[in-house]
Amino acid sequence: MSPAVQIALAVALVVVVFLLLLVLRRDRPRDLVAPDRPAGGGQAEVLRLIHAGRRVEAVKVLREQTGLSLLEAKQAVDALAAGGSWSPGPPVPGKGVDDAVRAEAARLLHRGEKIQAIKVVREHTHMSLADAKRYVESL
Repeated sequence: MSPAVQIALAVALVVVVFLLLLVLRRDRPRDLVAPDRPAGGGQAEVLRLIHAGRRVEAVKVLREQTGLSLLEAKQAVDALAAGGSWSPGPPVPGKGVDDAVRAEAARLLHRGEKIQAIKVVREHTHMSLADAKRYVESL
């Protein structure tokens, strides 16, 4: 046999083996692997994900644990990744709102003055606009 025929047979053999492997692999069910998460949870899990280079998952876990917005969770993860620290920060909007402020906001909301109600809540609690809006809408 000539060398050209030997090379052609070798290439054909490699192509056939490759195709067989593809067909056999397609018939196998794929392994579905869930991300490994320790049972403990908490900030330790977020730190573990950050150190593993899985920042997106760390942001997701932090949001699930704390209810932070996407931006706030990303900023917290970035701070932790840079070697800094992070604490949950101010309490959940609505906690610690004076009864008089709550009553005034409810009265304004009932009269259809939602914007004024949000202003009252912001003036007395120093909440962000978004938090005050959520609080007023929850009344």
